[in-house]
Amino acid sequence: IRGLLRVDRLDLMSVLLPDGETPIIRVRGLENRFGDQIVHQDLDLDVRRGEIIGVVGGSGTGKSVLMRSIIGLQTPSAGSIEVLGENMVGRPEDEAKNIRRRWGILFQNGALFS
Repeated sequence: IRGLLRVDRLDLMSVLLPDGETPIIRVRGLENRFGDQIVHQDLDLDVRRGEIIGVVGGSGTGKSVLMRSIIGLQTPSAGSIEVLGENMVGRPEDEAKNIRRRWGILFQNGALFS
């Protein structure tokens, strides 16, 4: 395992890879909210090629909301998300589909699908 991400109340810690590696997923200033309930605020995350990330936390800490935002099933309130160098936030659906064809996702029990 090259890296580990732990999420407790969305406090993020990760093992960093050597400088100069371009992230395949880059999240900056992510904010997700539902009404007055803030789920993420100013969340930054980099995932580099070959890195294995685990997202761990209690129920309601924002794990699924983070994943849904990264893969484009949910539009964040603020911030930017790049996957494979492409901005994913606010992109037309046909363009987003073309980018999504470049990756695969496996869900446990389909938990992230509405």
